[in-house]
Amino acid sequence: MSGDLPRVDVNLFAFNAAETIGAAIESVLAQTWPALTLTVIDNGSTDATPEVVQLYQGIVPSLRLHRARANGGSVVNCQRAFMLGDADFVLPKTADDLIAPDFVAKTMDVLLRHPDCGMCHAGGLVFVGNGTVRQVYPETHRLHAVGADQVERARHVMARYTSAPSFWGLYRRASVDRLARFPYRAGWDHAVLAEFALYSEIRHIPETLCFRRDGGKPLDRIARACTHAAQREHDVADETGDLHWMTPLITTAYAHVETFAVARVPLAERLALMDEAPRIFRARWLPALLREAASFRAARPELMEAANMAFGTRRAWLLRRIADVEAAIAAILPEAATPPQGTPNHLGAI
Repeated sequence: MSGDLPRVDVNLFAFNAAETIGAAIESVLAQTWPALTLTVIDNGSTDATPEVVQLYQGIVPSLRLHRARANGGSVVNCQRAFMLGDADFVLPKTADDLIAPDFVAKTMDVLLRHPDCGMCHAGGLVFVGNGTVRQVYPETHRLHAVGADQVERARHVMARYTSAPSFWGLYRRASVDRLARFPYRAGWDHAVLAEFALYSEIRHIPETLCFRRDGGKPLDRIARACTHAAQREHDVADETGDLHWMTPLITTAYAHVETFAVARVPLAERLALMDEAPRIFRARWLPALLREAASFRAARPELMEAANMAFGTRRAWLLRRIADVEAAIAAILPEAATPPQGTPNHLGAI
């Protein structure tokens, strides 16, 4: 009986998803695990998303709709999906993707058999149109960060995490509650999972049970969309936004340095992980990291000229944006830092 089973909060977050949210809701309602609560977190949709959800509420009165009065951006809405509810287990879910009917039952089985496991995910595929399979994610994309060594678990995630099905798993709430606020950065999910691995094991099941609609987006588009400016519906290139979208892979690697600096582990382990992040990501992406640094170096003179023509707070702000990216480049690619210490050489003249 469902009363004897641990409850799972399924929190489905959406923005202008009227065309896909019905199928996403049905994939949750079809779950064989009976102890579920389903909440749709609507991020200020301007289309018929709330109306579609309300139609389902007429059939399933327990379905809850949480409506934001303004679009806070996808990063904060995703964080709401992790945090909303009070069950011991939580399944954050997008309004685009689908899960097999036994997704929750099979991932819960792993979590209940392994008390030290904080998240379990499944294999995934990409489908388009009416269900045509475009891609099956390889087994190498799945995470198996296990064992008592929490630093080694985080290293495993940094070295291996690649695709979204390894993020959209079933989470143990006790571990989720230890996470920091999600950063407005390219690769924020990479940093979140690496931190999560410090607090719990991550396991997977071999079956393909996660179905992504249309698959991932181009890296530059993701990087722009994840900035704080874009999340507030501003132009990412205007003078108030940061410049991390210009170096998405460097930013992803550096996001781990920022995350580990304040992780809930002893200082020695934090420092070790801050040193490990550049090594691991250089091994994975060095040619692309060098291309990003060269591209930023080419753009830097124009950025510096605009900053040096400004005055007061505006000038300080523009110089700080440049310094932030150069700090990331200096940490991940010290050979590409410009100037030598990664600091604009006109800061003292503000």
